[in-house]
Order: sequence, then structure tokens, then C-alpha cells
Amino acid sequence: MPGRRLDRLHIQTEHGRTRFVGSRWWREWCFFRTALAHFRVRLLLMVLIVATGALIFRIYHAPERLSLWEAVYYSWSLVFGEPPERFPESWAIRPLFFLMPVLGLTIIIEGIVDFSLMLRDRRRYERSWCRTMATSMHDHVVLVGLGRLGYRVFKLLRKLGEAVVVFERDANNQFLEDVRRDGSPLFIGDARREALLEEANIRKAKSIILATDDDLANLEIALDARHLVPELPVVMRMFDQNIADKVGDAFDIHLAMSQSAISAPSFTMAAVDRSIEYSFAIDDRLVVMQRWQVCNGGPMCGRKVGDLMTEHGIGVVRRKSKDGSRLFPGPETVLEPGDELLVEGEYTALTALARRLRQET
Repeated sequence: MPGRRLDRLHIQTEHGRTRFVGSRWWREWCFFRTALAHFRVRLLLMVLIVATGALIFRIYHAPERLSLWEAVYYSWSLVFGEPPERFPESWAIRPLFFLMPVLGLTIIIEGIVDFSLMLRDRRRYERSWCRTMATSMHDHVVLVGLGRLGYRVFKLLRKLGEAVVVFERDANNQFLEDVRRDGSPLFIGDARREALLEEANIRKAKSIILATDDDLANLEIALDARHLVPELPVVMRMFDQNIADKVGDAFDIHLAMSQSAISAPSFTMAAVDRSIEYSFAIDDRLVVMQRWQVCNGGPMCGRKVGDLMTEHGIGVVRRKSKDGSRLFPGPETVLEPGDELLVEGEYTALTALARRLRQET
């Protein structure tokens, strides 16, 4: 059945779809920005200590007056416990020889230890790191819910080359590590909080997909997202198709669907006819994909693909012949004996045509 194994899909995205956003270098750059933001207080304190020391050296140093860079060098050297000169006679400079090494080395050593822990266990700062990545994105997809449906959606979006920001409420979800290995921003928390949607840069997102198994939560997040970005396309999963239809109409949700409503035609038709590969409903019509065999001397042998569309309203999705397999063969393609076709059309039309073809064979 089509779509059964998403990991086997071969998808070639448009040239230029590959972006710097999402690459390893981009993620490392975001991590560097996160680390810089984390250590900015320490950096400011170090700058303040060095600047204060340089100012005191420049004003009170005797017998000669130091230049600006000389004063900075003296102050910087003193931070590391390396006195730039013998113990001074100035009462204003003497305290620096005791205080600056203690203050400076404390900040530096604490920063080195903290940075080492940060490199060793990046997950401690995952929230800040992911927030930095998300704020650098635009035209991305926000995916809420990483269950089996959400994970399949995530894998397909990544195969399509789309940047994705993921929300998952369960910190023990089995698919979290796959998202982390992919490098996509991951937020562990309840997306019903508008602050989290803001952190995911929802205002610059292309769309939002709500794939949790909680209908009320999906609806609440959809309304929050629309409140923040009124024109944002929303794709929402709902288990009750009647409610899904009403929500889609009432709140102008881009697409609200019930998983059972999607699966029911496939389950039913697979039981009715083994030759049917896939089925789905469009409006009030049942559309199926069915395998057909071109027999030698049969009514389809020697006909063109375009004839099926023109005369019967049936499309050929795939043609397997001795020369190989091709999706959507051209209308001038001539059908030969032994060809295996995957045709698509309305179920009643396909059934009627198949019955007629069997009678003519």
C-alpha cells in the first residue's frame, strides 16, 4: 500500500531547497550564540573588573602616566596573578594586587567549568539552544505531538527538505532521540502555553500541524496559534470526524481530519478487493488505486494511456513493463501485453469498466 514505509520514499526536492538553516554548522553557530548569552554576565563582570583596574592604574600610577593600552595590560596581567611590576607605593593601587586575582580567577575558573559541563551535556541547555535555532528560522513548520502519526509526519517533512520545530509533552517519548539526532529544534512542554508558541517563532512559520491524541488540546492550540497569527494555515487531527468538519467550517481551520475517517476506506477496500492498493474519499466520491494487467489480445492491448483518461476518466499512476517502471506515463504511451498498471479513478467507474473489459476478453 502506498505510504506504508515512509523511510523508503525517494524524494528529490527542488534545487535551492537545501538551506544553511538546519545544517550542522548552523546548529553549532546557534549553540555558540546560546553559550554566549549564557556567559554574558560573566563576560560583562570580567570587562568591568579589567576596565576598573585599568582606570585606577591610569590615574594613580607613578611616577609616569600609563597609556590606555598599558593600563589595560597591567590590569589584565594582574587578573592572572602576574604582577606587572613590584608592589606599588600608591595606596589606591595596592588593593588591586589582592582583589583582582581573586575576583578574576574565580570568574574565569567558574566559567571554564560551566562551559565544560555545557559541552559535555548539551541537553542541560536544550531549551535555550532550541529557542535560538527557532528564532533563526522562517517559513518553517511547527509540529505539535510526536506520537506515531506525528513522527511519520516529521520524517516526511524532513525528506521534503522542510525545517521543522517539534513540540512534545512527554519527556519519555520514544521518538525524541530521533528528532535530536536530526538536529531540529525540540521543545518539551505543553504547546497550549502561548509563550512556548512564541519561542517556536510561530509568527514566521509556514504552518502548524496539530497531531496530538487530545482533540480539545489540538483545538485550543489551533485557536491560540490563530490568535497570534490570524492567517496561519492550521492542519489539525481530530478523532471525531463530525466535530472535525464543524471545527473546520466554524474556525476556518485549513484542514481538520479524523484518522479513522482516513483509514476506514483503505481498510474496507483492502478487504473487498485485493487488487486495490489504496482508497480515499474526495467530497462524496470514493476514489481508489487498483492494479490492472494488460493481457495479450485484450481490449486494452495496443491502446494509449490517454485513451483511458479521455474515454473513461481513469488515470494511469504507474506502468510496469519489461523496460522498467514509470510513474505517470505520457498520454501517448502504448500499452503492451504484460504491462502492469496502477490506475486511479472513482470506484464505481473502475468497477464498471473492469467488468466490461472482462466480458470483452
